[in-house]
Amino acid sequence: MRRVLGVMLAGAAVLVVGCSPDDAAPETPLQSPLSTPSSKSPAPRTTSPPEAERPSPIPQRKEVRVRHLGIDASHHQGAIDWPAVAEDGISFAYLKATEGTTYTDPTFAGHRAEAQAVGIRVGGYHYFQLCSPGVDQARHFNSVLGDLDGDDLPPAVDLELAGSCPTPPPRAILLAEVRAFLEQVEATTEREPVVYLYPEFEEEYGVAGALGEYRQWVRSLDGRPDREWWIWQQTDSGSVDGIAGPVDVNLIWTRETVAR
Repeated sequence: MRRVLGVMLAGAAVLVVGCSPDDAAPETPLQSPLSTPSSKSPAPRTTSPPEAERPSPIPQRKEVRVRHLGIDASHHQGAIDWPAVAEDGISFAYLKATEGTTYTDPTFAGHRAEAQAVGIRVGGYHYFQLCSPGVDQARHFNSVLGDLDGDDLPPAVDLELAGSCPTPPPRAILLAEVRAFLEQVEATTEREPVVYLYPEFEEEYGVAGALGEYRQWVRSLDGRPDREWWIWQQTDSGSVDGIAGPVDVNLIWTRETVAR
């Protein structure tokens, strides 16, 4: 089986429990031949409680950092064998849900259900059209996402220059529309969105700092990102079992509490 981007870290904990009853005290106190008999009564005998009455040991727990690999995909990946994807070490997936104010990715609902069925955490992302109102795009995105549960990844927005309008708006107007989108999505889903800035988009508009209160999904194919990130897109040519052709592969670190 092919593996993705090196070695996955696996968190495991071993709980060692061991105990045995104390030996019972002798029926009468032992004395040497030279000892003087005492008039005191022997101390009462003590015994350990039966095994079934003993309290269970309390497991110790610790917080550890856990490394997760994931993909982002859309209809461009075609059919996906999600059980094979899960077996190849992928634990999360961001799937394209919508674009602009009307387009819905035809594979989103099916891929989301199939991925979740094999234990892969899923989040939806929206491809932002630079010349469409942010609030209208957010309403469309929210309608396709539907209600989110606690295991869903937070919604994300994909900001790129490619495939958008011929004459994008100036920075101030665009930033206002993006903020309107993010605020509407957060108000509806009650989840803080994640912002993906394609490098050419960031070079053109420089909005990473202005949107710094949001978690960042950073594309950096040549090494660790040079700014703070929540998701690191490490490659756009990953090889994953269950997917024909190259796919984007991403990294997330989480803090989890495990027994030790």
